[in-house]
Amino acid sequence: METFNLEPLLSDTSISVALYENVTNASKLKTLIKDGEIHAALIKAEMVLDVFQVLVASSKAFYAKTLNKLKTKLIYTEILFNLSPSNKISECFKLFGVEDEATCVLVVARKEDFSEVDKHVEGDICPLSKLDNLCDKQYLKKLYKVTDEELKVCSLTDCVVSQMAAKEIR
Repeated sequence: METFNLEPLLSDTSISVALYENVTNASKLKTLIKDGEIHAALIKAEMVLDVFQVLVASSKAFYAKTLNKLKTKLIYTEILFNLSPSNKISECFKLFGVEDEATCVLVVARKEDFSEVDKHVEGDICPLSKLDNLCDKQYLKKLYKVTDEELKVCSLTDCVVSQMAAKEIR
């Protein structure tokens, strides 16, 4: 688990991001979130290349909240929406939301909410550096429509984050 401050826009907001493997209760976690008992985003680990991707999506979500311009109902669903290359809210849940049988889960929560979330996760916490090995790079390349030409001048992570940022202007 690592904690990040969302500077420079949101210097008073910190989030904790943790990667869990061998998760046995993803369905229960989803229910706890729906019932409002815990506050977090549960993300399919195989859909994230690097924690930077999550930090960009989180910064956009928390900043939109300060402006009262969320496109979804909750800050944590806004993070999922911001990760997606699509402007369709329902599609972001299918692409980035965890399934009931998920065993690798990336958890994002406000720093002050993280310990409450962590005590409910039945799984092994592991370093965020493992994301690179867990993600499906070929699928993400296709999803974000990254070309080989683009990859000659920048990393796949940079291409993905650029697509995330540009979706508002498409």
